[in-house]
Amino acid sequence: MKLYTNDDTIFIVIFIYLYFKDSNSGSLVRRDFLIKRGIYYIIVWFIGITIDFILPRLIPGSALASIIYSRIGGAGSNYGQNVQQEIQILVQQLGLAQYQQPLYIQYFNYLKEIVTLNFGVSLTEFPVSVSTIITEAAPWTFGIVIPAIVASFFIGNLLGRVAALSRGKISDYAILGLMMFLYTFPVFVTGEILIEVLAIDLHIFPTGGQYNTFQFLKPTMSLPFVWSVIYHAILPTLTLIIFSLGGWIMGMRNNMIPILQEDYMNYYRLMGVSEKMVASKAYRLALLPNFTSFSISLGYSVLGAVAIEYLFNYAGLGYFFNQAITGLDYPLLSGIFFMLVTAMVLSNFVADIIYTIIDPRASQEETEGL
Repeated sequence: MKLYTNDDTIFIVIFIYLYFKDSNSGSLVRRDFLIKRGIYYIIVWFIGITIDFILPRLIPGSALASIIYSRIGGAGSNYGQNVQQEIQILVQQLGLAQYQQPLYIQYFNYLKEIVTLNFGVSLTEFPVSVSTIITEAAPWTFGIVIPAIVASFFIGNLLGRVAALSRGKISDYAILGLMMFLYTFPVFVTGEILIEVLAIDLHIFPTGGQYNTFQFLKPTMSLPFVWSVIYHAILPTLTLIIFSLGGWIMGMRNNMIPILQEDYMNYYRLMGVSEKMVASKAYRLALLPNFTSFSISLGYSVLGAVAIEYLFNYAGLGYFFNQAITGLDYPLLSGIFFMLVTAMVLSNFVADIIYTIIDPRASQEETEGL
């Protein structure tokens, strides 16, 4: 059965167009809404990058002391007998002098790096630049994060729909029990269990890595290499899917149950609309809040990938993020933080725009409050 008749589709298209069309500009999205949301997200972005500057410097220890110890104290003397001379040479080579300056000077240097998109050289991966690390690591992270988000979104919403439609029945309790069970496991515990069962015991999947390094010395564009990448990404992706499912299930169930009890849904029933059609309409309406959460989940999933990539020895952003925290690598932390904050702000802004196209009331209610 079709979700909409042809007349319904035409009516919805005309309604959205007329509702969104600005009489002055002729655009489908309200100009005042875009300006207000744009200013809001610029402020959020600036606060975010400022917090990202402060947080790493609250970690106990000093980047200067950590690098000096790892290069001199841990590996022996490489620059002569005089330790002070060794330290000065190391400070000059790694550009560590800037971290001896006052915080406000470091902050202005940090803002300059953001404007120029030049975060310098990584301290832990010296002499590799931060931009090189991010460019090489980001595809690996998004290669497991994006499929995991999409899969968990659709699976979780479908299970939430089943739970809402069977409220109080066995299937509802079973899905809720599954959700609560998944919530009790931290992501690294889930990963450990999957590695133990599917990799070590059953030998179905590899225990870690991005691809078979015995077969391929470096990435290529061949089909065997692509399959190797997919094969090694299955367990990390499955871990993220399981970790994210509970939230989508609960969100859809809690959104859909009140909608099914609304007066207009009862009106549909009185008009003779089938319960299947009522459920489909309620499902589409309940998807709106989850759609907004979908963009937010991108940033959280990348942060969740920190533990997963470390566990699976998967050299993505999460892996290098963990390395940067351990080694107090401020340039690398700044670069990764900047990318995550910018991606989250932009994705939320785009989600807001699309949300207003789906539900015109959102932009009208907000602009009326101006």
